[in-house]
Amino acid sequence: MDHGDHSGHSGHTMPMPMPGHSGGMDREMPSCAMNMLWNNQVADTCVVFRSWHISGPTTMVLSCLIVVLISLFYSYLLHSIKQYDRQIALTIYASSTSGGNRRESVAVGANARRESLIPPIPAGYQSVESGAANRIGVTKLSSKTRLTRAGLYATSVAISFWLMLVAMTYNTYLFSSIVIGAFLGHFLYEGEIDVGSVLSGGSAKGLACH
Repeated sequence: MDHGDHSGHSGHTMPMPMPGHSGGMDREMPSCAMNMLWNNQVADTCVVFRSWHISGPTTMVLSCLIVVLISLFYSYLLHSIKQYDRQIALTIYASSTSGGNRRESVAVGANARRESLIPPIPAGYQSVESGAANRIGVTKLSSKTRLTRAGLYATSVAISFWLMLVAMTYNTYLFSSIVIGAFLGHFLYEGEIDVGSVLSGGSAKGLACH
């Protein structure tokens, strides 16, 4: 008898067991869809990690809310970094100008000290004269300040790249959540404009810029 003809089973494939699992004891793992085109998929969408698995509308809504909050926090972080740098610059400016005025008052004499021309510490960025600020030039920062700025910058880079990975799911709902968070963040934290910087060619940065 010829047992070489098994053509009746040629169209079937046997599932390969997952590594680390026996063939009959496979534990069902969440399926993550890999889309390289724009899509509106809800079920089996994974947000960056396999453990962040979207199984239906409810988990999609919750995931979108989380992405909105992270995008909003990113805008807040960028705003905080700018405020921190501004505070450092104001501190350096105040110490530099007050030191120069002290030397002038000593040269005039003791009576002139009572009528010192030392200006008060600037209450805000608008009170800083651009000419005086330019004369200060580049100032070396302390190690503590540099560590703080580096930590804030690294955090902003990490969040921006994470949001980029979320956008690379090409999912309409997740992508829209990033945009909504960016819109709310810009509306809440970018209520001022530096006229001098804009007129001199300064431009705003987007989510993907550092």
